[in-house]
Amino acid sequence: MVPRKRLAAVVALLLVGIALSQSFAVATSTSSLESTYEAEEVTADSPPGLVASYDADVVNLAATVNETPQLREPVATAARTGRYDGDIEPEAYMTLSDVNEDADFAVYDGRYYRFSLNVSGDPVRATIELDPTDWETVAAGASSPAANASADVREAIDGGTVTNSTFVVPGVYERGGAHYLVHPANEGEILGNFLALVGGFLFNPIGWAYTVAGLGLLGAFRVRRRARPLDRRTAVLVVPGTLAAMWLGTTLTNTGSLGMRYVLIPGIGVVTAFGLFAGFCIRRGSWKSLVGWSVALAAVVVAADAVAIGLVGTIFGTLGLVVGWFGSLLLVPYGYALAADLDDDDMSDNGRNVESYY
Repeated sequence: MVPRKRLAAVVALLLVGIALSQSFAVATSTSSLESTYEAEEVTADSPPGLVASYDADVVNLAATVNETPQLREPVATAARTGRYDGDIEPEAYMTLSDVNEDADFAVYDGRYYRFSLNVSGDPVRATIELDPTDWETVAAGASSPAANASADVREAIDGGTVTNSTFVVPGVYERGGAHYLVHPANEGEILGNFLALVGGFLFNPIGWAYTVAGLGLLGAFRVRRRARPLDRRTAVLVVPGTLAAMWLGTTLTNTGSLGMRYVLIPGIGVVTAFGLFAGFCIRRGSWKSLVGWSVALAAVVVAADAVAIGLVGTIFGTLGLVVGWFGSLLLVPYGYALAADLDDDDMSDNGRNVESYY
């Protein structure tokens, strides 16, 4: 007799898996990724901080100083004398290391400057050069021709705004002697879309693993009709079953990089699916099997990513192992709680052998 609570737990796992497996499709739907960008004409009277916030060629030193007070004196010295060359605090070094050293201009205290930066960590020091300049010089050096920009940028300049499902490069664009600043109307919207994409990308393979594990456990309940129906064979087959399901799904519905679709993302799924077998091994005390198969699976996944995508695949494949490991934690208690006793497993196997003999 199958306990209703255990059956309900497996059904819940299956439903969660189905929901997560569709997360990437939902996240990448056109309506969910639409963002609005604005374009406004900028002149010498426009706030310099606004330009610096959205153009990569103009560094917002005022925001940098507000973020790291240890930079206040070095930046103020550079603005006052034209140059700061000396030691800085470690916190200041960390902040300046993230500043675009290739930027030609900077904004500080409401003024534009020609900008030069060099930071070094041994010893911790920085050279900051600031030479006052005007908007016309910044506009000529930092703006890009609108004619060479994307259609979305040109549409934003024409109508003031554009709403689409693609990323628009913010910055200053020039057309007909006028300069326009194109930027997101709502930065939170852009961040939300990015997180939705990342979340969908990570949860999708985890969802496939949960779905296949749920179906496998429901099948085990149907065949064995006992409270703990999970045998070694079912626990192991969930791993290749997840891989096969993801390959079929991506073949029928997705496009894009073959390495991503058939290797990197499925790798996260198979590592997640391994959690069911891990729980089974823990229940049985099969520590050698658990360690051996864990190491082998990790090596195969990373090696496959490296072959398919190269060095980038090795890096992201390693990160995928971490994601898959966290995803597998939900399946471990299922494998542990539903693992059949060793005697039951042996009796079932013997029964199948007798039936096949006759």
